[in-house]
Amino acid sequence: MPHLPRKMSAILKEMSERLLRNADGVRSSEAAHITLMFASIAWDETVGLGHRREGYRSAWEIIEAENPEVWNELKSNDVDAMIDELVRFKQQHHPEDRRRILACGMPNGRVHIEWLPAAAPGVDSRWEMRLYGLVRANKWERAIQFLQETRRISRNEAARQVVAIAAEVGIG
Repeated sequence: MPHLPRKMSAILKEMSERLLRNADGVRSSEAAHITLMFASIAWDETVGLGHRREGYRSAWEIIEAENPEVWNELKSNDVDAMIDELVRFKQQHHPEDRRRILACGMPNGRVHIEWLPAAAPGVDSRWEMRLYGLVRANKWERAIQFLQETRRISRNEAARQVVAIAAEVGIG
């Protein structure tokens, strides 16, 4: 029987809780969202999706503006150090898990992660994540154009691929 990976939502929840001053205590929605975002960033860095920290800085600054006290709930206000800690944790505890996070959030207060399996050999992971991200965000026309430009395929073939990806991620 094949080994099934642990639920990614449970892993990221565990990672995010490492950043809280009091992991067992009540936390604000803002603290939960920020720490989950940091866990997601750290995870994707370990699977080769580059440093997304700067790209998300505006998101945590918005959360911080809504609740400036959020940093009191975290064990540090050094974002890079916290993400680095989570990178090390992921590398130590889940080194073989190469799934890639497509979407991460907390609908109804519960951690929800949508992920893609590890990139197949020879597949450009960033390219694939961009394509799936466009489809996931319902930007199908942009996804079709992206395929046409990067794969030099017809519009009809690109549209077929986008529909197949939408069905794969459960939005088709």
